[in-house]
Amino acid sequence: MSTIVCVSASGSPGVTTTALGMALTWSRDVLLADCDRDPSQAIQAGYLRGMDNGGRGLAALARLHRENRALAPDLWRHTVPLVQYGDLQRRFLPGFSQPATVRLFDTVWAELADAFTALDEQGVDVIVDAGRVGRDGLPLPLMAQADAVCFLTRTSLRALAATRLYLPLVAEQLERLPGSRALGLVLVDPNQPYAGGEIAAQFGTPCWAEVERNEKLAAVLSDGAPEPKRFTESSLMNQLRAAGLRLRERITNAAELERAITARTPGPARIPEHV
Repeated sequence: MSTIVCVSASGSPGVTTTALGMALTWSRDVLLADCDRDPSQAIQAGYLRGMDNGGRGLAALARLHRENRALAPDLWRHTVPLVQYGDLQRRFLPGFSQPATVRLFDTVWAELADAFTALDEQGVDVIVDAGRVGRDGLPLPLMAQADAVCFLTRTSLRALAATRLYLPLVAEQLERLPGSRALGLVLVDPNQPYAGGEIAAQFGTPCWAEVERNEKLAAVLSDGAPEPKRFTESSLMNQLRAAGLRLRERITNAAELERAITARTPGPARIPEHV
């Protein structure tokens, strides 16, 4: 199972749209968690078309934390469905309802991250929309539980200039944590004008996926626009589906490699009981 954190350097590179699209095309049960510390309620107002979340979301989880109640057992009931069809569960954890509540969550991130891990153990993957990095980086507990961090950027010079400022901050945070976590780029609107290979070489970070910009199709996800025919098989959704499959394959391969290395690592030598 896996937890994937999606993040960006600056506004509007398509983090929320990409994370939502991956959740809607994910090949397993999945939870999309809105952990953006610059709250906009974009999914509730956009894709979910103003749906009342019934008080569910991060604010409700913060109340549980203040009451010294464990989050993991109640996390699932504080989510809402992304879709009403299909064999797989696709759920959404609403984000902050007020900007002022974000700073009150500092002591909750660690327990929320543990609750995500508990979902992993139940066969549910978690995609975290973390929004912008910010000057202080990302909440370390979220990073500590992540299997992979996707850094989204457009390919214009302006977007890449912001990436140059914030990508090293994310990499530095990951390096401070025990264990290993993958960090890769997801390019939105590639080749406008710079290509993935150029960008990966410039930043020393692999390019995991590219998503073409299609405003009409993206509006279904960002603004709840009516779905055109065969939307789920559209070029946009196929690209997001492929990106998700590549991410899961990468995470699975990394986990298998780590298990193999651990299995081959000799333990401490035993001292004979009788000399």
